[in-house]
Amino acid sequence: MEAIYDQIYKKAEVYWDTRHNDIHLPLAYDFAKRLLAFYPEADACVVLPAILLHDVGWKMVPEEKQLNAFGPKATDKAANRLHEVEGVRIAGEILASLNYDAGKTNEILTIIDGHDSRLEALSLNDKLVKDADKLWRFTVTGVSIDYRRFGVELAGYLAYLGDKIEEWLFTPEAEEIARAELTKTRRELEA
Repeated sequence: MEAIYDQIYKKAEVYWDTRHNDIHLPLAYDFAKRLLAFYPEADACVVLPAILLHDVGWKMVPEEKQLNAFGPKATDKAANRLHEVEGVRIAGEILASLNYDAGKTNEILTIIDGHDSRLEALSLNDKLVKDADKLWRFTVTGVSIDYRRFGVELAGYLAYLGDKIEEWLFTPEAEEIARAELTKTRRELEA
């Protein structure tokens, strides 16, 4: 099965050269694999392609609109929604080009369509994708990128992230990972 994920990765990667997705997506993919280890009943054949493909739609959002479409100062919900809609289209094309299972493709596309705008999770697979997507925000790498691009003070941004753990994450394992990553990030960046 790993070979198909490698193929999806390669086809998705060409869409990652915006919004630091070339850094975000590999980290989110690793978090998805970590979370799947806690949930053998989840479907890796849905979760892993969904995490690799969930943000490909950002490539279709003009760069000058992106910063207002996500983050603590987001004001442009339409641009954020556009990345989900375009993500569904692109992900569907990628999965079709690989003759990926139609039933799994439908679930993957449903997850992508609303992965940011839909606050509730539709399934365990959706929870794991949503959690893996957000966990990068707590890492040294994610914080280092985000507090600068959002133009906020580091200490304030770290406090903001700490307050969002229970609001953003669905699984207790993701909450635990977020707390551990945030502790590590504080140690490294506030030293």
